[in-house]
Order: sequence, then C-alpha cells, then structure tokens
Amino acid sequence: MLVRVLRRFGALFVVAVALAGAAEPAAAQFRGGPAGFLDRLFGIQRPPPVEIPTPPEELGRRRPPSAQRPPRQSNEQPPPVRKKRPAAPSEPVYPALEIQPKNPDARKVLVVGDFVAGGLAWGLDQAFAEEPRLAIIDRSDGSSGFVREDYFDWAGRISELLDAEKPDMVVVEMGANDRQQIKTAEGRLSPGSDEWHKAYQQRVERFLLALKVYGKPVYWVGAPPLRSPEASADMAQLNQLFKARADAVGAHFIDVWDGFADESGKFIARGPDVDGQTRNLRLSDGINFSKAGKRKLAFFVERDIRQSSGLGLPMSSITPTNPNATMEIGPDGKERQVGPVVSLTEPEPGSASAKLAGAANQAGPGPAADSLQYKLTVRGQAPAAQPGRVDDFAWKPPHAEDDSAAASSSSIVDGIVILPAPTAAMPTLAPAVQ
Repeated sequence: MLVRVLRRFGALFVVAVALAGAAEPAAAQFRGGPAGFLDRLFGIQRPPPVEIPTPPEELGRRRPPSAQRPPRQSNEQPPPVRKKRPAAPSEPVYPALEIQPKNPDARKVLVVGDFVAGGLAWGLDQAFAEEPRLAIIDRSDGSSGFVREDYFDWAGRISELLDAEKPDMVVVEMGANDRQQIKTAEGRLSPGSDEWHKAYQQRVERFLLALKVYGKPVYWVGAPPLRSPEASADMAQLNQLFKARADAVGAHFIDVWDGFADESGKFIARGPDVDGQTRNLRLSDGINFSKAGKRKLAFFVERDIRQSSGLGLPMSSITPTNPNATMEIGPDGKERQVGPVVSLTEPEPGSASAKLAGAANQAGPGPAADSLQYKLTVRGQAPAAQPGRVDDFAWKPPHAEDDSAAASSSSIVDGIVILPAPTAAMPTLAPAVQ
C-alpha cells in the first residue's frame, strides 16, 4: 500500500516538473553555469557562457590579480628594526699653533723624562709657540724611567745631555713607568717594599746631583693621578719622594695633581682646559693625555718659567712680602699688593705638616697660635687693613692735607669727626614756664 502511494506521488512530481519546464520561455532554460542534477535528469542542454568584453577604459582601473589578493598571513615575525643611536657630538679639534722661528740666542728649555714628559714638551711648545726668545728641546724617552736602568740610565746619561744641549732650564717629568720591579745584583725588589724605595731614592738623588752640578734652574713636575686607584696611590707616594729630594738640592717642585683631579683628589677624564672650556683631558686608557690635557699640564710649568725668566710678563717693581701675595695694577696705574689669601683649612706654606695633593691622611695639626688663621677664626682678630685697600674704612676729609689746623684740632673715631669743645660758655635756655 505504501509503495503504491509513493509511486503515485513520484509520478505526479515528474509531471509537475515537466509542465513547469514547458511553461518557461526558451531563453530561461539556458542558464549560465555548469549543468545541475535536474538538467542531467531531464536532458536540458545549456550553451557555454558568453564572455562580455571589458571596455578599454576599465582596463586601467583594475588592479592586477596579484594586487587584489590579500597578503598571506605568516606566523614568522619580521626581524625587529634596530633604532640607530644618535651619534655623540664630536668634540672640536683642539687648535694647535704653528711654532714660530726662534732667535739664535733664544733660551733653551730641556725637557727630559718618560712619555708624560713628551706630552709636556708638546704643551710647552704650544705655550711658547709665538715667543722667539725661548726654545723647547724635547729629549724625553717614552718607555724610560728610574727603574729600568738597563734600558735607559737617566742618572748616568743626564750629564751627557746637558753638555750636548747646554740648556738654560731643565724640566723633569718621571714616574709613570716605574711601577715595576727593580733588578739588582742581589735579586729583584718588589715595588712598594722598603728595599725598593731605598734603591729608587738613590737613583733619584744621583740624577738630581748631576743637575745641581750643572747649576741651571730645574723644574720637577709631579706625577698626575691615574684612573686606577692603586696606580694613583703609587704616584702620590712618588710625589712625596720627588718633592723631598728636589727641595734638598734647590729644585722647584711643581704639583699638578689638583689640575687633573676632583675635589676629593681622584682622577677625572674631563675638566676645564687653559681657556676654561670643558674638554677631554685624558685618553680612554686613563694614563695618556689629550692635546688639551698636554697644554694644561704645560700651563703649570709655563707659569713658573715666565715668572722666573720674565719672558712675556713684566717683572713687578714691588716684591711682595708674602709668597701668597700678588701684585695688581690699580685704576690709578700704580702697583699694589693684593692678598695674601688666608686659608682656613690648609697649613701655612712651608710648614712641616704640609702635604702634597693626592697624599693620604690630609688632616694634620691645626694652625699655630700666632698664625693669621688662628687669630682670625679663634680670637676673632682680623688682619690690619692697609691704606687704600678695599677693607680700609678710615674716612678722610676731602681737603685734609690743606686744612692742617682743623685736622690737628679734631679727631676721627670710627669714621666720625669729633670737633673740639668750644672755649666760650654756651648760653643756657631758661626753664619753660609751667
């Protein structure tokens, strides 16, 4: 029964589909696209799709197929783009002066020592580049020192150099290469030991004795600080020895430590040059000097050479009574003494407790009871003002010299003129009427 019903419904479905196909127009039977299930069932033939030509004006508007496709998504992350670091501003090249020709009778300054002395000689050449009356002679050896006598014996060869060059002044810079063992007939001496210091001092004394016999001014430049704290401590200790031995023979010891150190006495690579501009004074190794540093190193020596020889600076007609005092030209064109500057913390110049910059244990005994520091800070007694100086507050009448009678009959107390008492009796006022 069920089969019969299905057959009837199937027949009716086929007849309905046939009638629907016959009712459509012929153009509707030809649908574009591939043949479907019903087309194959009823044998309907469809013509191939007609391609419509694209107008020429549309060709330029369409993008190529590759441009229309969206980019493929990849799991791989692109490499990060490295940001370029801004280049550090280059420091201006330190200007170097051209050395002018020297006079035939120019004074000679002989520079001896290690590689630091070589840089010092370059700086002195720049300092006196336009001074024809003074010539710099560089006879330094970069790898030399007082330790390696087998390489260069300064104590034995200095007399030969003095006889050959016949300098008018000698500048010495030594010590940067001497942090090593000393070879002796008995063996090797370790740096810092008592035997090492004794042998080293003997070599320094032999060298200074030859300079003393020559009889010309000697300027011994102290060793500068180094980047390594241990090396700086060794240089400070050598400076103590150099100063003591130089003072013993009358040589001038020049302490340059503060020019290349901070307030605590430690190494600095950058600092003010001779013109006050902040520059790199030392190279990256923390030992050698840049051009600005060499020029600054020479500045300390240049100052002493000019003061002792008078080259470039007129000698003052007034000799200061205090070594810390200086002379200046006042508005009236006359020379006057300025200073001395009284230090409230450092010992007096020349005292036995004075130490070099960079030395350990800077604190020492306080100032003596009769010193200016003690009188000013403890007793409150200021130094007496000199007439005409800025702290001279004494008041003088405009015509004090002409009016001698008035000056003799009056006096000045704390800047107030006290007139003499009147000789005649002053009239008294009658009491007021109540």
